[in-house]
Amino acid sequence: MKKALLLTLILTFTFVIYGSGAWAQESAEEEFTLEEITVTAEKRSVSLQEIPASVVAIEGIELAQQGKLTTAQILEGVPNVKYRGGSGTNPDGNITIRGIQRTQESGGTNAVLPSTTATYTDGVYQGIGGGYDINRVEVLRGPQGTLYGRSATGGVVAFYTNDPKLAKFEGNLSAEYGTASLKNVNAALNVPAGDKIAFRAAAHFMSREGYFNEDGGKTETKEGRIRALFQPTDALGIVLSVSMAETKSWGGGWSAALTSPDEIDYKYSYTEPSEGAPNKYRQAALNLNYDLGTSTLTWIGGYHDYDSTGLGASTVGGDGVSWHADQTKWPTDYYHSEEVRWASGDDFPIDWITMLVGANYFKHEYDTSLFSVQTTWPDDAESDPERDYLAPIFGQEADGVFNNYGLFTEETFKVQDNFRITAGLRYDKTNLVQNMYWRMNTNLSSTMANMNPPTWMTPPPLTDDEHDYNNVTYKLRFEYDVTPDNMLYLMTATGFMPGYAALSPMIGMGPSGISVTWVLMQMDQQKLTSYEFGSKNTFLDNTLRLNGDVFYYDYEGYPEAVELYRMGPSPVFGICAVPLEIYGVEINAEYLITMYDRLTLDAGWQSIKIAEFPTIEKEGVTYDGKNFMYFDKLPGNPDMTATLAYDHTFALKDGSTLVPRAELRYTGGYYLTQMTRAEATAVDANGVSRKEYNYQSSYMLLNLGATWTSADQKYSGTAYVRNVLDEEYKTGINADATTVTPGDPRAFGVMFNINF
Repeated sequence: MKKALLLTLILTFTFVIYGSGAWAQESAEEEFTLEEITVTAEKRSVSLQEIPASVVAIEGIELAQQGKLTTAQILEGVPNVKYRGGSGTNPDGNITIRGIQRTQESGGTNAVLPSTTATYTDGVYQGIGGGYDINRVEVLRGPQGTLYGRSATGGVVAFYTNDPKLAKFEGNLSAEYGTASLKNVNAALNVPAGDKIAFRAAAHFMSREGYFNEDGGKTETKEGRIRALFQPTDALGIVLSVSMAETKSWGGGWSAALTSPDEIDYKYSYTEPSEGAPNKYRQAALNLNYDLGTSTLTWIGGYHDYDSTGLGASTVGGDGVSWHADQTKWPTDYYHSEEVRWASGDDFPIDWITMLVGANYFKHEYDTSLFSVQTTWPDDAESDPERDYLAPIFGQEADGVFNNYGLFTEETFKVQDNFRITAGLRYDKTNLVQNMYWRMNTNLSSTMANMNPPTWMTPPPLTDDEHDYNNVTYKLRFEYDVTPDNMLYLMTATGFMPGYAALSPMIGMGPSGISVTWVLMQMDQQKLTSYEFGSKNTFLDNTLRLNGDVFYYDYEGYPEAVELYRMGPSPVFGICAVPLEIYGVEINAEYLITMYDRLTLDAGWQSIKIAEFPTIEKEGVTYDGKNFMYFDKLPGNPDMTATLAYDHTFALKDGSTLVPRAELRYTGGYYLTQMTRAEATAVDANGVSRKEYNYQSSYMLLNLGATWTSADQKYSGTAYVRNVLDEEYKTGINADATTVTPGDPRAFGVMFNINF
């Protein structure tokens, strides 16, 4: 029924557009072509269509008009890319590109483990502030080791904000209101100060309740940035930026659970909503560009730190009665990065070669503690509510320093006018020092509730872990222009992630009470070799753009943290390095049917399979990996995604325009998370397999919107509806396949923008 209604809506929408749009067209003879987009994906400013690689560019104005506010929404239309969430120092720290993710399970893994997808904001690694005053977002699929180094095994997502402009006073203000009490305000102001200096200030505020959880799912973001441009000569440009951000979220409220594999109870359990500790970010960056005439020298330095000291939002305990919260302290958590590079330009005297050389330094230093504390107390004679409020249960403390030094070069040789060879090479030296230990409060009441003051187990089990890694990555690419508008390319490239360590607690009951031991889980390096064949084409006088690629990955060392068994209430984890075989295809098509009608298609298919199930050795016992990784296809990644979009421009008589847009998104079926054999074969009270609860069948979402823009471009208004048919789907599920994270429901929004 829903699919029939969906088709009806699309046909009706198309009929209205064509039926009403004829009067808007002035002349069928007018020339029109697709817009050219300039990107810096390979650290040079070139046309997107000229890059022989799988690169996607999304314009900031398009994101605003479609009501896309978060990183997850920004990336939702990019094939074979999935936003899996993040936290702490890098809120975008677990983006998956072509199935390359940091780890499948969270058990025992390190909170500072980086993403396999590197994120950048204005050239700063893991920088903040990329979600407002956006110019564009670039997504590079595939390993980018020779240019971006560490943590770019899967690819890169780069956010670019608007630069300050000389001799031009301008600004804009936008306000948005939508479903779940969405309030989203953006403001930017560009102020010149003479002929050589300009400032640009931008600010963003967003507040929204949870779609299903109301106050318990509320989030709030406040952030701002000031960028100053100093251009003493035509050749030298210096941009200094300072950014700050604070995000808060509320916990508790209603949680959702599955009553059957495809039915969600949105009010399964309730805890009193509580506000969590704010996440605070600060960043300073300096970008210097010097035009040497035939080449350019660039230097980017960045520093940012993170703090989330305080009491987190409460969550219900395993007994369904007590409440727990995480109390965190971050005395030190900062990132420092430097990069310098020299790149030849279009006027380079040696016309048969394009050169790029550079070096980078990266440092991450942290000192953190996280304790789970009680926010209620047991009803027994031994417990004093005033004394035992926030009594620690257990906690983890960690400190460490990660240092990375990289040297890279990439050259393109013009063998013939239509044939080029690109070769890239990079050397990385990485030093990791990690110290981790757990503490357990053994001051217990007769009901085994923790009490104050804590009695810590002594001595704490300390892990002193230090490793040095040396890696060489490379890229080799062949480019051939069949015609000036049609290109073929063949490429191989490698990437790596250095190893990390984590601790896993084992909690049991012995004759003398609770016994706790800790096990070090060492994650080896992840290494990847990729092969890609692609083509980029324009046809019909540049009104049709058709790009595509096929890829194959040989992926070593993917870390899987699996639960081997339980000791009392605590799971015992083991780490294994899983070899993966990944292959797939991606297609991008954009067609200007007329100068007023645009049709786009972005689609991708991928297969991510475990090439060989490893065995896990633990305490003299050998465990068969197949028992703990039931699915041979890596969960969390749909096989196929596709987005079909259509927009039409109505040229109104007063010179203004109205652009309605329809977007249809398809996601293929997939398992949400890995399961053990025992979990997958278990059944519920009705005889339904737990595996079925873990499966999300294929679904389609329809998004509609329209944007009106005044003739002088000063004013615009947008209205949109996302998930028009209110399709119900799952995006995450817990280990026992009951508690579920639902996808976004139908959401409405309106936005007004003024430029001055």
